Amino acid sequence: MAGTLQWDARSSVTWRLFFVAGWRSYLALFRWLRPSAFIPTVIGVPVVQLIWAVHLGRYLGAYPSDYYVVGNALHACAMAGLFAPAHSIQGERYGGTLTALLATPANRAVMFGGRVLPAVLTGAFTSAVMLALGSALGWVHIAPGALPLLALTLVVTALSCSACGLVVGAIGLRTREATFLANVVLYSMMLLCGVNIPFSWLPGWLAALGHAMPMSQGIEAARRVLSGAEGVPGLLGWELLKAAVLVGLALYLLRVLERGSRANASLDDV
Repeated sequence: MAGTLQWDARSSVTWRLFFVAGWRSYLALFRWLRPSAFIPTVIGVPVVQLIWAVHLGRYLGAYPSDYYVVGNALHACAMAGLFAPAHSIQGERYGGTLTALLATPANRAVMFGGRVLPAVLTGAFTSAVMLALGSALGWVHIAPGALPLLALTLVVTALSCSACGLVVGAIGLRTREATFLANVVLYSMMLLCGVNIPFSWLPGWLAALGHAMPMSQGIEAARRVLSGAEGVPGLLGWELLKAAVLVGLALYLLRVLERGSRANASLDDV
């Protein structure tokens, strides 16, 4: 009985650390923002990008409007997915709380994994809003029967992007340029992951790099869902595999770089 109670207490603490601490850390990212500033950042920027891409695509006449709507809608989840996990670690460093955070005996996988979940939900929601906007403007048709699989595609893609953001955040333990790196990854995704430019237009090595980056299979899966084509589960499986690899890499980097930062006394170096 005592062992069972002890296990239940540990389980409760673990889940609280994952959900509550992760959510509060996410909210702390925007402690200086009002909703009137948060909403334009999360929704406004992707809306402008989507409208610009659709009109540019129409002018060039290369692909139908729905090609650009889907690509840019799913790219919208990368903003929350990349920057929120990265800043949740970098922000602790700038705030001077990283040393205290890493001094705790808390499980690192649970502690930092919980900071990914709000980014996944925000990213998937943002992509859903972009697709709804494209549908409302008549740029893309979404069949009601496709909604469940489309929602799963958005969540998987957001998870892959957020896992990449956790890698960027881990690197932020040793560098002050995590935000710059997140921007480089964000715009590299726009160029290489089939958002607006098909892989067939890229040199072979760039196309291979784009296929290996987060989001590329998710975008293709969303396009197939809307067109009724086959092969969606396989694409989502590849996207989940990339997410798992990135999470594993992030946790490894967090462990290695935390030890190195302790040895070099660089945790408080801002």
